[in-house]
Amino acid sequence: MTTFTVSVKRELKHLQQDKGDLFLCLGMMPLLCIFIWWIFSAGQPDSLPVALVDNDQTMTSRQLSRLADAAPGISLTKKYINSSTAIDALRTRDIYAVLVIPKGFENEVLTGSPAKVVLQLNSQYSTYSSTIERHLTGAILTVGAGIGIERLKMQGIFIDEGLSIAVPINVNATPLFNEGPSYEVFLAATLIPALFQVLAMILVVSAIGRELRDGTAAKWLIAANRSLFKALIAKVLPYFIVLNFYALLFILFFQQLVPESYSGNSLITWLTIVLMNSTAMTIGIMIVAATRNFRMGLSLAGFYSAPAFAYSGQAFPLVSMPDAAQYWASILPLTHWLKVYNQLWVGGAPLNVVIQPVLIMLAMLIVSSVVAFWLLSSFAFKPRSWGAR
Repeated sequence: MTTFTVSVKRELKHLQQDKGDLFLCLGMMPLLCIFIWWIFSAGQPDSLPVALVDNDQTMTSRQLSRLADAAPGISLTKKYINSSTAIDALRTRDIYAVLVIPKGFENEVLTGSPAKVVLQLNSQYSTYSSTIERHLTGAILTVGAGIGIERLKMQGIFIDEGLSIAVPINVNATPLFNEGPSYEVFLAATLIPALFQVLAMILVVSAIGRELRDGTAAKWLIAANRSLFKALIAKVLPYFIVLNFYALLFILFFQQLVPESYSGNSLITWLTIVLMNSTAMTIGIMIVAATRNFRMGLSLAGFYSAPAFAYSGQAFPLVSMPDAAQYWASILPLTHWLKVYNQLWVGGAPLNVVIQPVLIMLAMLIVSSVVAFWLLSSFAFKPRSWGAR
């Protein structure tokens, strides 16, 4: 039996005995992935409650409310009789918007005067408000265009000509890459790799940190015949295999779930996420080697990796962030992998487009590996570095 095999078996024996670490390695990731996917499985926000305050109570206002109620993603409720009660409901989050049809609305429409409705939105919740505004604006414009065309027909203008007069400028908006848009593709499929990065770091920090905490670092090195390289590879190999197996399942699941949204090469995408996980692991090793403290290593790994999604540019444009935030984002493997995700897997761009983020992750992997190896070999196997909890 080779020394490498002995080292691997030593780590597997620990996992067999420590049910907490075993669950962290095998059970935590699929549970978290399923939970995140379940949250966004609807794809798009649905049945967002909107209050209707109809102060006009006419045939035209009822027509407008019917079309607004038919708008996708909106559930129109008419139980609020005035704006003040509706605003109170907006504050308590019983609703997320108020559509007010003012008194005299039909009269303004019939006399040709500019008619206005009021849409009050709770902008604290940008996803809610933007979705409601998009759907309700479309419904209201449809009603307005219909009324305008009816007026022109009364003047003897044909419908095609009337349409061009009523709406002289059209915007041909063509959604590309996640046309839905689906929040499964936008958020679920990008938050899960963020979890991979967090777990990759936590697993290796825990695995190496406990050797230092328990004072067993010397035994760990002896099991590998005093070869630090073999000891490190054997230590992280079980976690590397498990994590990247889950990454493969993630790729296959989303490719089958929404195939129309993924036009890039799935195999290359998986290989890049393997690179991201490997980079996160070596950064985790570097952190625990630098601190030589189990608790401090876990804290720093969490501080570094947990908020990574917020800085990645996926939810908020990276170019709009302050320079300091952009610099922080640049040292996170997730930031560069998400470029691969958006450009290669979703966008279907050729491989040469994502060479830069791949090379950056590779450079981070090499640098962190060299620094981690030097720190471990220089300090980690001295008794004064052991016992810190």
